Amino acid sequence: MLAELDLVTTAVMTALVVFVAGTVFLLETVLRRDEAAGRVWALGFLGAILTSLLYLAWAADPEAFWAVVAGNAAFVAGTGAMWIACRLYNGRTYRTATAVVLGLSALVAAATVVEAPLVGDWAGATWTFGSLVVLAAAAGVECFRGVLGAARTAWVLGGVLLIEGAFFLARLVAFLVLGPDDPFFQAWFGSIAVGILTVILIVVAVIVTSVLRAGRAELRHQRVLAGADDMVTGILTEGRFGATLDSVVARAAVRGVALTVIEVRLDDLAHIATAFGDEARREAITVWREAVRAHAPLFSVMGEDGEGGIVLVTAASSPSAARREAMTLYRGSFDALGQLSGVGLPVVGVGVALTDVVGYDAGTLLRVARRSAVSGFSSADSAVVVARSADA
Repeated sequence: MLAELDLVTTAVMTALVVFVAGTVFLLETVLRRDEAAGRVWALGFLGAILTSLLYLAWAADPEAFWAVVAGNAAFVAGTGAMWIACRLYNGRTYRTATAVVLGLSALVAAATVVEAPLVGDWAGATWTFGSLVVLAAAAGVECFRGVLGAARTAWVLGGVLLIEGAFFLARLVAFLVLGPDDPFFQAWFGSIAVGILTVILIVVAVIVTSVLRAGRAELRHQRVLAGADDMVTGILTEGRFGATLDSVVARAAVRGVALTVIEVRLDDLAHIATAFGDEARREAITVWREAVRAHAPLFSVMGEDGEGGIVLVTAASSPSAARREAMTLYRGSFDALGQLSGVGLPVVGVGVALTDVVGYDAGTLLRVARRSAVSGFSSADSAVVVARSADA
């Protein structure tokens, strides 16, 4: 089938699909006035659009070598933007990652220019493939960490990025071992194969990032409804809760006070939106948040933890008492969601991390509670999972 396609046809097809999908995401970004992660994802898709158009220009006019230089750099920059956006979504720093992406993009452009007299159209290929392997793999791994790792929808994006990394690793090896003129390389790793893979991956990536962004927008909407600035009865934003958790844990460590961190998570929100509409999804989130607030321990501090996650920190008199509090939150959430009509019941998972088990590190407590809550989605014993070690 690949043999029946020519380079120009594949380039036009790839450019058309990438342009339409990427433009839709870009327009939504402008209309939504998106947050940082969404804006950088939009830059990633803009990089994909530029890459496709530049390679199309080269396919139409092989003498336009400038398009290869710019296309290679845009390809690396676009993939790097996906990595930076994933880090932003997870609330991690981005300056070092930005410097790495800019450095690799400049290196690829320079290598393409330098190698042109010797290699021709494949100038800079080794550097481009290697950079894509590193950046795609880094972005893919980021999708299985932190807030993204707790949202199963993000696993699809992680899979897409890891597939891209694996493909370009295989392409790099084949390029170095067989050379670009080898029939096997042309059939499975040539420009036509890359174009077809790009079409598949870009469509999946646009869908998944749109879902993730919609979930983030929903959280911002619910934050206003719930009174996020009220530290007694409200649900704090991720940033404010993170700072509060650091402070509480530090003071508890000095005084030797045991704490428990409890994470309550919802699964299947994306499926509810698909099956019953976004209004049903919003209703489920509203009801669930109110249930968590109503059943939370009296003097606990609550905060958001990404899409479909609320985390609490409170004093822990004993592990059994912490588990009872977690069970109260689970039953309250389950009963409230069960009252919804015409909506599939979301899966609720509750994870518990104790300082007596995990230690007094705020980041570790949050990570362990989150992973335990995700484990509760599929646990055969109980939807409430109490971590038994920091490796949970």
